[in-house]
Amino acid sequence: MNNPTFSYVLLLFLLIFTCLCEIIAKAEEADTKLYIIYLGHKPHDDHELITDSHHDILGQVIGSKEEGKKNMVYSYRHGFSGFAAKLTDSQAKQIRELPGVIGVIQNQIYKTHTTRSWDFLGLSKSDPNNLLNKTNQGDGIIIGVVDTGIWGDLEGFNDKELGPIPSRWKGSCKSEANFSATKHCNKKIIGARWYIKGLMEEYKLNQTMAEKSYNLSPLDEDGHGTHVAYTAAGSYVNNIQYYGLNMGTSRGGAPLARLAIYKVCWINKVNGETYLGGADALAAIDDAIKDGVDIISASIGFNGRVFSEVDFESLLGIGSFLAVSHGIPFVAAGGNTGPEPNTIGNVSPWIITVAASNEDRDIVTPLTLGNNNTILAQEIFQGKNQAFAPLLVARDVTNKEELKSIVKEVKGKIVMIFLEDKKDVLFYLTTLNNTGVLALICVTPPLEQNTDFNQLIGVPIPFFTVDVEQGTQILDYFQQCKSNNQDPMIKLGQTRVVEGNEVFQEVAKFSSRGPNSFAPDILKPDVAAPGVGILAAAPPNKGNNGFQLMSGTSMAAPHVSGIVALLKVAHPDWSPAAIKSALVTTAWNEDTYTSEIYSEGTNNLANPFDFGGGISNPNGAMDPGLIYDMDKNDYLNYVCTLGYKNDMVQNATSYFFDTKNSTICPNEVPSRLDLNLPSISIPNLKNSIIVRRTITNVGDVNSIYKLVVKPPKNTAIKVNPNVLKFNSNTKKISFEVEIISTYQRKSNFNFGSLAWSDGKHFVRIPIAMRK
Repeated sequence: MNNPTFSYVLLLFLLIFTCLCEIIAKAEEADTKLYIIYLGHKPHDDHELITDSHHDILGQVIGSKEEGKKNMVYSYRHGFSGFAAKLTDSQAKQIRELPGVIGVIQNQIYKTHTTRSWDFLGLSKSDPNNLLNKTNQGDGIIIGVVDTGIWGDLEGFNDKELGPIPSRWKGSCKSEANFSATKHCNKKIIGARWYIKGLMEEYKLNQTMAEKSYNLSPLDEDGHGTHVAYTAAGSYVNNIQYYGLNMGTSRGGAPLARLAIYKVCWINKVNGETYLGGADALAAIDDAIKDGVDIISASIGFNGRVFSEVDFESLLGIGSFLAVSHGIPFVAAGGNTGPEPNTIGNVSPWIITVAASNEDRDIVTPLTLGNNNTILAQEIFQGKNQAFAPLLVARDVTNKEELKSIVKEVKGKIVMIFLEDKKDVLFYLTTLNNTGVLALICVTPPLEQNTDFNQLIGVPIPFFTVDVEQGTQILDYFQQCKSNNQDPMIKLGQTRVVEGNEVFQEVAKFSSRGPNSFAPDILKPDVAAPGVGILAAAPPNKGNNGFQLMSGTSMAAPHVSGIVALLKVAHPDWSPAAIKSALVTTAWNEDTYTSEIYSEGTNNLANPFDFGGGISNPNGAMDPGLIYDMDKNDYLNYVCTLGYKNDMVQNATSYFFDTKNSTICPNEVPSRLDLNLPSISIPNLKNSIIVRRTITNVGDVNSIYKLVVKPPKNTAIKVNPNVLKFNSNTKKISFEVEIISTYQRKSNFNFGSLAWSDGKHFVRIPIAMRK
C-alpha cells in the first residue's frame, strides 16, 4: 500500500508510541528508590563471582541480567554479601521474597554529629608510664575514619616520625579531581576513598549535577572529617597560635597511628548542608574491612527512628555488626540532640557509643553586668578591657526584618539577641556593621552541629555566644533595670584560658541522652570523652593557622578511637567487647573521680544515661583487672532476640560463626538482660529479677575480688557469689545479680552501680532500673 495519508498516520502513531514509552520509562525511573539487599555471609572469596550472582538476583525482578547491571549501584562483597540497586516499591517487594534474601532496606540519610584534652585524660607525652608511651603512641595501628574526607596537606598530618606503611595494608590513595595523592597522602594518611553513588540516587543526580553540587574527590572542604581524623591520630604540632592565643603543642590520641579515610559525607556547594547516604557508608565499611583497618571511627548517625543497630533494617547497624564480627572495634558518636532523654543514637550493644563531656580547660571571655555578676561567654575577644557600656537586649527580634528595625538604636551599645538559626549570625553581623554597635552577644540553642564562630572574627564587630541559661541571666538583669528605671550596663573582659579546678566537669548539654529508645535493656551511651571546644586540624578555609575549635559528640568519638588504638597495641588479643568493657569499667564517675561531674542542661549530677560508665580513663583501661567479654553465643543470642526466623539468623551469621549445620536460635531465647555487657539496665522491674554475668580475669593470676554495690533507689541487691577467687585454673567466673524492688508504685529510672575490688582495681558497671 502506497497511500501517503496512511504512511503519515502510521509515522505519527509510531512517534506518539515512542514518546509514550519514553514518558513511561522516565516515570518508572522517577519512581525508583535506592534499596540495599542484604544477603548475609559471602559464600566464598571470589569477588567477581559474588558480584555476578548479585546481577543474577537483580535480573530476576528487573527483567534481565543486563538491566540488572544498569540498575546496580554497589556490590558489597568483602565483609558480607549484598548490593544496592535502584528498584520500584513493587520490585523491592518481589526481591524480598527471593530465597537467601535476609533484608531489603531503603537507603537512609545520615548526618555528621561534630590540645589539652589528652593531658586531661592522663596521656601526657612526658609520663613514660602511661598508656600513650607504653604503646609507642599507637605505632602500627590503622584507624579508618568514615566522614567528610581529609585535607592532608597540613602540618597536623606530617609523617616525620613514622616508618614504612604496614605491609598488611591493602588500601589505596589516588589523585582525583582537586585531590593530589602526592600532597594529601603520606605515611600518616595511607588511604583515601570516596563514595557518593547512594546520595546521587537518593536525590536523582546525574554526573553533571553531582559535579556541580559536590567536590567529587576525597578532599575535605567541610572540615569535619579533617578535625575528626586529627583528633584520633594527628601528628605533633608545636607553638600553635589560635586567634592570638598561645595554645601550645597539639596532637591526636595515637600520634603514630595511621589514618585511612573514607569520604561518605558531602557538603553541598549551593546550600552548605552536609549529606550522607547509608548505602555509601555501608560500601565504605565493606572496603575498610578489606583494606585492613584495625578500628573504624564514625562520627555520624541517623536523624529519625532509632533502629536496632544490628536490625537488618539499619544500614549502619549492619556495617557495625560486620566490622565487629571481623574483630574491628566500631566507635560512633552518640548524637547532638540532648539534653532530652531517649535521644541517644548508635545503640548497638557492640558499638562503642560516645557521649561528649568537657575537659579541664576552657577559653572564655568575661562579660560583667552592672550588678557585678559575670557571665563567661564563648568566642575570643581580641581587644582590650572596655569600660561599662549600655546593654540592649533585642528580645523581640525573631526574624531578619525585625533586626533591621532596631539598627538606629544600637550605636554605642552592646546588643544581645536570641538566635534561632546559627547560620544567620553572619547576616546579623553584616546588618549591624557600620551602625556603631560595640559588640553582639548571641544566645544560642544547644549545638546541632559543630560551628566555629571564631571564623567570624574577621568581622569588625566583637561577637560572643552564651547558652540559653546565661542569656536568661542577662535578660533578667536587663528587665530588672528597666523596671527600676535604671540603665542596664555591661563590659567586655579580656579573653583568657582557664584550666584545672576552675572548670566544672560536665556532660555537654547537646550530648544525646539515654535511655536507649529501641532496646532500653541495653544501656547507652557507653562512655563519654572530651567534645567541647576541641582544637584540631582544619582546611585552609576554616579556622586559623590550620586549626579550628569544634564541639559535638563527633569530637568525642575520635578521642575514644585514639584510646582504642593504644589499647589495641597494649592488648592485641582483646576482642572489641573486651576493649569496650575496659573503657566502661574503669571510667571516671561519681565513685572514682576527684570532683562531681554534672549534667549540663538538667541541673543534676551526671548519671549513666548521660555518660554510661563515665568519662574515659585511658590509663585505667590499660589495666582493668577484669573484663566482661562476649563470644559468638552472646552475639547470636542478641540477634535471636530481634525476632527473626532461624534461617535468616543462620544465613546472616554463618560466615562469622560455625553455624551452618546447626540450629541457631534456641526454642527459649535467652533474655537480653543476660547479654554479657559491662552494664545492667532493667526498664520494667516488677518484684524481683535475676541477671547473669561472666567476668574474666586479665590481671594478676592469683587474685581475690570483693563486692562493692550501690543499689538504685527503692531496690535491694544480692549477688551470688559475692567474692571472686581467681587462680591459674580459674580465669572466668559467672555470677548472678538479684535485684529486688522495695517500692510498690511505678517510678522513673534510678541508678546505682556494681563493682569488684581487689584493692588495686575497681571494676565498676553502672545500673539503671525503672519500676
